Amino acid sequence: MQQTEAQQAARTLLSSPLAVNLSAAERTEMNKIASGEFAAASKWSAIRAAFSKVGGFAKAIAGKYSTFKKWYDGLSWWQKAPLRAITPGLTILDIYNALH
Repeated sequence: MQQTEAQQAARTLLSSPLAVNLSAAERTEMNKIASGEFAAASKWSAIRAAFSKVGGFAKAIAGKYSTFKKWYDGLSWWQKAPLRAITPGLTILDIYNALH
């Protein structure tokens, strides 16, 4: 189940507007996750890669949860859409705790 979720997360990231910001190495990693070559633990790699492509992420994740939530709430819908798609069932607190 987790592998399927990781594959879906990677596919979603690769097809989102955020994909243009991926480096060649990140794109290669996401393609491997999408094709099932990487374990489910790589799901967080996909999530971190997606979030890190949005301006202000590093500062937001380095701070308190309230700082991270304020940053996330301030994102436009087109930035949130792919992030929500790769984090189904996760709350903002879950994401913050895992990436912090």
